[in-house]
Amino acid sequence: MVNAIVIYNSRGGNTRQVAEKIAEGLGVDCVNQKNIPKNLDEYDLLVLGTWPWMFKVRSKGKRWLTKLGKQKIDGKKVALFFTSAGPDEVIPSKEETKPKLIKEMVFETMENLVNAENKVTILEERFYCMGALRMFGKIMSNEGHPTEEELNQAKVFGEILKAKFKR
Repeated sequence: MVNAIVIYNSRGGNTRQVAEKIAEGLGVDCVNQKNIPKNLDEYDLLVLGTWPWMFKVRSKGKRWLTKLGKQKIDGKKVALFFTSAGPDEVIPSKEETKPKLIKEMVFETMENLVNAENKVTILEERFYCMGALRMFGKIMSNEGHPTEEELNQAKVFGEILKAKFKR
């Protein structure tokens, strides 16, 4: 098995729950962005998760992913995941560009933050999960997300990664 770690940031707990299930499926440790090991040399695979705000990775998510991308993670494989309260709608765009789904935009932003110097391999395997919308400390919509089924899908995602990297 490849040495892997799941790293996430979570505002209200949705992304943490999903991260823990992915780590369970992979059979590896799970840490929040405040507890990233100083030395990531022992890991071949980094599974990174965050949450967007207004369909973009912002603030804490942007800072820790950018910082991580500048660390010595050259040659690592990276799988991405996120939770979002918003639906996966198409964002209107200019005529000369193809419209994108919100999910595509968030993954593209995450990839650009982590792989700004093109020194890691971003995997095609990605995971998206609905989360509850929290504002002012209260759940405003999507109460009950992630559901048990969604958390099970997160665990299966971890198992898929584990099977892919079995030695």
